[in-house]
Amino acid sequence: MATATKRAIKRIEDSSDDLGDSISAQIAALREELAAISDSVSKYSNNRFNDVQHNAVAVVDQVRHQGAVAARQISRQANVAGRAVQENPIPVIVALGTIALISALIFTATDR
Repeated sequence: MATATKRAIKRIEDSSDDLGDSISAQIAALREELAAISDSVSKYSNNRFNDVQHNAVAVVDQVRHQGAVAARQISRQANVAGRAVQENPIPVIVALGTIALISALIFTATDR
């Protein structure tokens, strides 16, 4: 009977050793998979960041270009308006007088 008990204990010990080895192997495999997934996520996020950075630079360039175009157009319009005022200042004086009169009427009415 002692021999049978020793054999049973030996089988249990061997089984637990095999189980421990199996769990260790599974943990090692999971660590490798986790490292591979981590690398993939890192590469994906790095590529995404580069894409966003590239798009931001493109938007800044586009805005800079559109700002320069708008500035040229405003400058042209200001020059045309300046020449028109120099050539015929009466409409500008009338417009400014009208604005001053309306403003005076509005501010006088609100003080009451």
